[in-house]
Amino acid sequence: MKKTWLWMIVSAVVVLAGCQSTSHRGTTLSVGPGSGLSQSQIGNIERTYAYNSDIYLDVAIPVFNPGFPLDAAGEIDFEALNDMDIWPQLRRAEAKRFAIQTRNALQDTKSFGAVSVVPTANTTADIFVLGTILHSDSEIIELEAMVLDSSGEIIGSETFEHQVSEGFFRDAYNQGKNPYEPVFKDIAYYVYQLVKRLPDAQKQRIKDTSLVRYAHYYSPEAFDGYLTSSVKRKGGVRYNKVELTALPAENDPMLKRIEVLRQQDMLFVDRLQDQFDVFDKTTESPYRQWQEETLPEVIRAKEARSERNTKVVVGVLGLIAAATLGNKSNSTGTNVAKTAGALGSAWLLKDAWQANQNLKVASAVIEEMGQGLDIAVSPTVMEFNEQEVVLTGSASQQYEQWKAQLKSMYELETGNIQD
Repeated sequence: MKKTWLWMIVSAVVVLAGCQSTSHRGTTLSVGPGSGLSQSQIGNIERTYAYNSDIYLDVAIPVFNPGFPLDAAGEIDFEALNDMDIWPQLRRAEAKRFAIQTRNALQDTKSFGAVSVVPTANTTADIFVLGTILHSDSEIIELEAMVLDSSGEIIGSETFEHQVSEGFFRDAYNQGKNPYEPVFKDIAYYVYQLVKRLPDAQKQRIKDTSLVRYAHYYSPEAFDGYLTSSVKRKGGVRYNKVELTALPAENDPMLKRIEVLRQQDMLFVDRLQDQFDVFDKTTESPYRQWQEETLPEVIRAKEARSERNTKVVVGVLGLIAAATLGNKSNSTGTNVAKTAGALGSAWLLKDAWQANQNLKVASAVIEEMGQGLDIAVSPTVMEFNEQEVVLTGSASQQYEQWKAQLKSMYELETGNIQD
């Protein structure tokens, strides 16, 4: 029996040794003048985009779902939040930052119309990208992106993951680079591929649906006959589908007026991008410092937890072996008990973030900027029809105020026309 155990240990060592790889294995070497370095040796290969249509769809990206665990009542489960090692303020800041970075990646494709971050999905657009943070700990980021068109139809849903190398911040080549950038490029490429394969007739229908749905918001009675609504299900997800059954006449005076209002709506959303950019710039340095400081800690914590799990398994195997060999010593059992106890006092990473002296200032900024999913903005002055409107409150509050103001103007003007 002793020989059997010895043989198993030696075999394991040999197998582990065999797992080591040779750096040039599986590659084609090239040396000498003109050979150069492949792009894969100096950095990521850049994708190329060749959009095949003259119809450019506008994209709205609501602030991401932070992915907080919920209890039976639909409220945040703070106990589960603690178990998952999530710092709420940080995650809320990420929900906004990740939406902004997805916008930037989509804009870089030059394959869409206006690409905007918005406080919520209660806005007008041809395509919506709904993001959810599944995991984020400075080493691994995992996001879900669900893509819907203006009718509410789900045209795609995918999960994206990226792991940051421990040596990322030590490489001067990465100075100023976002370690999570690959995941946002992947999302942008995914959305690009989904939209590119749509026929032009479908793209135009999506744009028409956007306009008529917006018109219906202002005048349900006038445009109700052009839309039908139903509840659909796809991939286990229930969603509201609003289908376009007919188009108003091109010279419809009410539709023409609503198109003017829609331009004013989009103008506010366009100005809102400046506010999101300010938020992104304000949090960029503290967030990067948090990533750089905590990346090694995250990796060490995972290694420690893995080691503890391994010790428990080895300890249990040792007990079995001791019992088999008739070993009467209690030392192995004592060691296993200590190891199991270590598992019960798992180190919480979020506590380490807040205790790290180098992160005091960064943590304070993140605490302030992550109080909610909305962003704080200064009062906005909008002018329309020789009227000046001052909007106050958060981004979403100002947007709702502006939409309400536009609706009041529309009702006043159409009322005068009808008289």
